[in-house]
Order: sequence, then C-alpha cells, then structure tokens
Amino acid sequence: MKQVRAVRTRRLIVQAAADEFDRHGYAGTPLICVTKAAGISMGALTFHFPTKPDLADAVQASGTGLTREVVARVGGLSVPPVSRARALVLSIARLLSECTAVRAAARLSRERSTAGVWADAWLACLTELLRSAHEEGRLRSQVAPEAFAESVQFLITGIEEYTRCAGPGADADPAAVRRVARAWDLLLYGASRPAP
Repeated sequence: MKQVRAVRTRRLIVQAAADEFDRHGYAGTPLICVTKAAGISMGALTFHFPTKPDLADAVQASGTGLTREVVARVGGLSVPPVSRARALVLSIARLLSECTAVRAAARLSRERSTAGVWADAWLACLTELLRSAHEEGRLRSQVAPEAFAESVQFLITGIEEYTRCAGPGADADPAAVRRVARAWDLLLYGASRPAP
C-alpha cells in the first residue's frame, strides 16, 4: 500500500512541477510553488526529489518519454517518408498543445541547456525521414534535409510558445495543429521537386 501511495505521490509531484515549469520556467519556479500546486509538504517533495534539478530531470524525462512514444508510433506507419514526416510534425504539435509535461520538457531543455534535450527525441527521426524523401527524389536537389528539419524545429518552438501563451483553457488547441499543418504544407511546397 505504501508503495502504491509513493508512486501516486511521485506522479502528482511531477505533474504539478510540469505545470509550474511550463508556466514559469526553471528559474521562475520555486519548490514551494510545486508543493502548493501538488497539495503536499516540502518534506514529501524532497523525499521523492531531493533537489530542484532532480525534479526538473523527472519532468524532462516524463515529457521526453511521451514524445518518444509518439515518434515510435509514427515511425512505424507504412506510408511514404514525406507523409510520415508530416504525421510526425503534426503529432508533436498536438502533444505540445495537449500535454504540459511535453511543453515543460521542451522549455526546460532550452533553459537548462541539458544533455539529451527534448528535441533529440524527435528531430533525428524527422531528419532521417526527410533524407529518405530526398533520396527518393521527392525534394529539390538543392534542399538539404538537415536545413529543412532545422526550419521545422523553429516552427515547433514557435508552436510550443503559442500554446503556452494562448492562455487558460487553451489546452488541446486545435488551432495550433492547424497552424503547423499550414506551415508544413508551405515548407514542403517550397522544398518539393516539381512534377515533370
């Protein structure tokens, strides 16, 4: 029973910390705010996470794990690489829109400059899909897959901030995914090899 309670408390702390880190960033989130949001004592927090970096690591691991699950699911689709790349980008946008742990992981990765940043969970897969599309002749010869992926990374960073700033009740904002879809389609239009 104690172990089940400990797992539940740990999960509650990570979610409360994700909410706080997402809204206020690493530097702007004192541990006392996490304890208030989780409805626990400082002792309970420090029992599970002795330091603020330990707590931030747990939040990043949670958000990155969710991202990797989506990458694995999309990577297994049996559609052409360009279609998988689009599905991946839209899935990442949806995750950012729906999940504070993912937004917090993305923000913490930038603010803490930690190894294994959140983008590593999806950017390599996207780049590889774009390389495959390039090899198939779907992209213009002068379009470097790495440059295309870098452009998409900027797009995703913008959507992360858009979903964070959209205000209360903006979770699962379908406009974020629609905006990414339009931007992806424009990027792909400019990068695609014209039909013969």
